Amino acid sequence: MNRAPSGLIKEIILVDDGSSRKYLKDELDNHLATAYPSGIVRVIHLEQRGGLIRAKTAGAREATGEVLIFLDSHCEAGINWLPPLLDPIAANYKTVVCPFIDVIDANTFEYRAQDEGARGAFDWELYYKRLPRLPEDRYHPDEPFDSPVMAGGLFAISAKWFWELGGYDPGLVIWGGEQYELSFKIWMCGGRMIDAPCSRIGHIYRKYSTNFPKAEFGDFVGRNYK
Repeated sequence: MNRAPSGLIKEIILVDDGSSRKYLKDELDNHLATAYPSGIVRVIHLEQRGGLIRAKTAGAREATGEVLIFLDSHCEAGINWLPPLLDPIAANYKTVVCPFIDVIDANTFEYRAQDEGARGAFDWELYYKRLPRLPEDRYHPDEPFDSPVMAGGLFAISAKWFWELGGYDPGLVIWGGEQYELSFKIWMCGGRMIDAPCSRIGHIYRKYSTNFPKAEFGDFVGRNYK
């Protein structure tokens, strides 16, 4: 919040996805009430853990701003990260904008900038892949460029456009596949998706997978991909 023009931020909503950790309940609420008495930062507490997709949907339903910006909790925004995400949307509300995602080392927290960027893609097993930028995009390295699909975790979208697209498919559970589902709808319904090189956000990539406590979901990623 301290690395973007304050007039552009209406609110920051944190989603507690049914956590059992006590410090994420009253203790966190009290801290935010003291640190941000205006209420610009607040938490919504979900009674049951529903996973990433449902948590994002809950946050989007609670939001009142014209533009929704989805960020993972394990991120660090760069200086002036916000204006490059908002400018293309102001020109066309059906444009979805993704920042350049840099790497934060999970052990040392060293910040490593990514290269000149890449277009999002996927293989036949639906693993996310990076393709080189098109030659014509390299002539203007600071300008936003089209990308077929997003990585999924970090992006800005007009609230109007998000709900016109139906939001996330309610049939998707936990996480996995939501980035493709939304990307396909954006392009197939007359929208556009771009990456903005001048918006940089660091992301911590975990070294191991976490298990979801509800065993009945089973292979939820494989289920979502179907």
